[in-house]
Amino acid sequence: MQEHVPAWGRRRKAALLLAVLAALSLAGCQLPRSGPMLGEMTSAHGDKDVVVMPVSPELVRASRVPDVADFPAYYRDLTQAGFDRLVPGDGINVTVWERDGLGVFAADAAGVSNLGNHVIDPKGTLYLPMLGRFRAAGLTLAELHDAVVARLSKLVVASDVSVTRVGERGQMVTVQGNLTKPGMYPITQTVQRLSSALALAAPVQENPEQLVITLRRDNRTASVRLSDIYRNQENDILLRAGDVITAHDAREHLTVLGAAGNQGRVAISKRNYSVLDALADARGLDDSTADPRSVFLFTPAKAGVDGKPDTVPVVYQFDLTRPEQVAMARQFAVREGEAIYISDAPFTQVQKVLSAFRFSMSAGFSATRAIDGGSSPNTSVVPE
Repeated sequence: MQEHVPAWGRRRKAALLLAVLAALSLAGCQLPRSGPMLGEMTSAHGDKDVVVMPVSPELVRASRVPDVADFPAYYRDLTQAGFDRLVPGDGINVTVWERDGLGVFAADAAGVSNLGNHVIDPKGTLYLPMLGRFRAAGLTLAELHDAVVARLSKLVVASDVSVTRVGERGQMVTVQGNLTKPGMYPITQTVQRLSSALALAAPVQENPEQLVITLRRDNRTASVRLSDIYRNQENDILLRAGDVITAHDAREHLTVLGAAGNQGRVAISKRNYSVLDALADARGLDDSTADPRSVFLFTPAKAGVDGKPDTVPVVYQFDLTRPEQVAMARQFAVREGEAIYISDAPFTQVQKVLSAFRFSMSAGFSATRAIDGGSSPNTSVVPE
């Protein structure tokens, strides 16, 4: 004789069965996680998809750049700024005092003959009335004075001559970029060096370590950081007419992913910014999920040349359970575009399974309690 099971009992068994099945199925499905585990990175290395390299002192040394960068010798070998040399664009005034009374030049009541203001043309020559053209570019004012006197000696017996600069200077440099006072500045006796021009233009010095100073001269460019000019006097180079100085921030970032306190882009704030610096700015490793043995620095693959295939990405591994590797992480310098990834610890997956199991069983028991509340076996049914 078949046993009769009440409807409430069948519903309760069904709810419990669904809860158990849901919990058991979690063991066979893959729970979500932040990325590859240590074993999977090792497998990828074995399959030659990436090259995983445990960090070493040699790799640390290779990652770093000099603490001070220098301008190339081409810029530092200039020994004279030449601010006293005339160039195209310089304005010149010539005044003559005739002492022989011949009156070759029209003079004022004081006997002064002002030949006017004139500009050295793009070819480097200067034209003066009655005296003709002079080759002026490259001369000092004293040398131009002597050339004018020599030409005058053919017209007058004796004279005094004054040759001075007037108006705009031809020896100018352009200073532009992240500055308070960008513009064009003349090269003078007091403004001969790079630091002098920067002082006039007033760079925004929130972080001199990350403010790049680029100098363009004769279609060549070179860059140093503002701090390099402070640290090495040889980088305070002499200026030359036509130099273009640009100041701009070095905006560099890397990415921190995985079991970090704060995932996302991290700004590289200094030269030789290290793995440990990046982890600190990302609020460290997540104590509840991170595997400190599995901190990886991903470097991008390099494009192949001459038909050769792209290189395999190199991944550096740090085991932060070892004090010497923490010290190396403090020294290992990172670059723009690289990424740090922190794997989950193995126990994290176990915790996720247990958490999901508890959630599923709780949901099943809640369903059975709801069923019991709706139709309890202790409920009396009074026949009509």
